Amino acid sequence: MLKKKVLKELRKGLEERLDQLLDQLKSLEEELKYLDQSRPPELSEEAQEEAAANSLVALTKQERRELTDIQNALGKLDKDTYGKCERCSREITEPRLKALPMVRYCISCQKKIEEGRD
Repeated sequence: MLKKKVLKELRKGLEERLDQLLDQLKSLEEELKYLDQSRPPELSEEAQEEAAANSLVALTKQERRELTDIQNALGKLDKDTYGKCERCSREITEPRLKALPMVRYCISCQKKIEEGRD
């Protein structure tokens, strides 16, 4: 079982990352809005803007996924289920949680999932 101090530190880190992501997403969404509203550019500029917009959308998807993972981890902290593997219900090790605070699986289950041994 994780100590309260460790849980508090992990929560703080998750909340700080959540704030960062929300700020980044807001900036990215404003950038996408600007690209959508800009006047029609020359063809070469249009291609560059389209590539930039596609990159922003991909980044946004990745960050939204991370945002969901963080919100899930914070929810588990609220329900006192944080640190348990979603697959086998065993405790996830403290070093693993410190390295990846929104991790969902213990190392053993993660390996099985990655190897396709569900």
